[in-house]
Amino acid sequence: MQSHLMIVLSGAILGLLLAGIPGTFQVAMACSEGLQPDAPEQAAVSTTPATTVPALPEPVKETEPTEPEQTLEMVPEETVPEQTEQIQPTQEATQPPNTPFLTSMAAQALEDPQPAQMPLYFQTDYPNTRYGSGTIESSGCGITSLAMVATYLTSHEYLPDELADYFGGTAENNIARLENGSTTLQLPWKKAVNIHETMSALKQGDIAIVLLNAPSPFTLSQHFIVLTGLTEDGRILVNDPYQPNYEKWDLKYGFEHGFLEYDILQGYQGAWIYDVSAMPDDPFIYSEPKPTGPSRYPGVELTWEEQQLLARVIWVEARGESAEGQQAVAEIVLNRLVHPDFPDTLVEVIYAEGQFRSVKFLDDAEPYQAQYDAIDDALSGPNILPMDVMYFATYAENEYVWGDIGGHIFCYYPPAVAGGTWETKPEETTPEETMP
Repeated sequence: MQSHLMIVLSGAILGLLLAGIPGTFQVAMACSEGLQPDAPEQAAVSTTPATTVPALPEPVKETEPTEPEQTLEMVPEETVPEQTEQIQPTQEATQPPNTPFLTSMAAQALEDPQPAQMPLYFQTDYPNTRYGSGTIESSGCGITSLAMVATYLTSHEYLPDELADYFGGTAENNIARLENGSTTLQLPWKKAVNIHETMSALKQGDIAIVLLNAPSPFTLSQHFIVLTGLTEDGRILVNDPYQPNYEKWDLKYGFEHGFLEYDILQGYQGAWIYDVSAMPDDPFIYSEPKPTGPSRYPGVELTWEEQQLLARVIWVEARGESAEGQQAVAEIVLNRLVHPDFPDTLVEVIYAEGQFRSVKFLDDAEPYQAQYDAIDDALSGPNILPMDVMYFATYAENEYVWGDIGGHIFCYYPPAVAGGTWETKPEETTPEETMP
């Protein structure tokens, strides 16, 4: 009996112990999930249907708003470019991207009922036209920009090659040529202190030529562009004289719809502002007719290499002289070239021993258009020196002095004065007859 009673009691105690195990597991699970180990309250929530049912919708109410919020944030990122592509062409429909002219906002600011057109000239259209130290294609972005501005302001067509002929030889750098040309054409211009002044001028209806440098997206070196005005949303309209830039993927949108100020600020070196409102009703129109005469050297045709060599001589000998003084140096060389007592080739004339002190400096010479213009003027005439003037220096080479130009004194070839092998033209004999 006792042993049977003990077995029954042991079984009852074991049953009570086993009944407490689930509660223990719940406490352990709660701790492992980071919840508060408050087993009695959680057990009541999890086992009572009345409290469980209303508790389920609360998480749903919290999560439902978060889904549309994430969707709204993602939608603009996907749709903004699509809206831009659809809307922008409509806004620019009146000004097709491929049109050769861009309407300047300056004329609209002046309430012109028929706004003037800003011409778009390309320097690349002039690969063989000399300008400065190269050609318009290689270094004529400044003069091409000036041609656009001058044409727009005066309503007179100034072409890049025309202005290159006028001003390409007037200075040794493109900035000085731009400023000299602007002044000579009597355009109202001033330098901008900074880009803020440039932007303010554009808002007032003015236009500007801007000089850019690397790291500008427009150039890897120095480059001039024209700022023609602003769009209604404040973007900057640009005329670029370098046609290949219109094919660059990172510039195409700006040329069609305008650039941001930051695009111009990169590499910004300075600007020249042109006051549209200061232009008179009857603007000054510049022309520079050059006198021409019969060529004194009809049989002389210089190769490009010979022109470069002679330009180097003129640059070393007379680059600081006037146009007349530089042409005179060119005539000295040409006079010797056609004279029977001197060598028959330009190279031999220049490199003849003891004749030109400039030969040892020719490799360092950097001739530009002024020197080439001097050659052209000497070949085409009218000429400055008699054909028997063969010497020049900062002092008199001999007693037969013709005269001086600038810092140089020019002298005759002695046999010509003494009635030698060179026959002097009648109109050139007067200085010779007056000499003792």
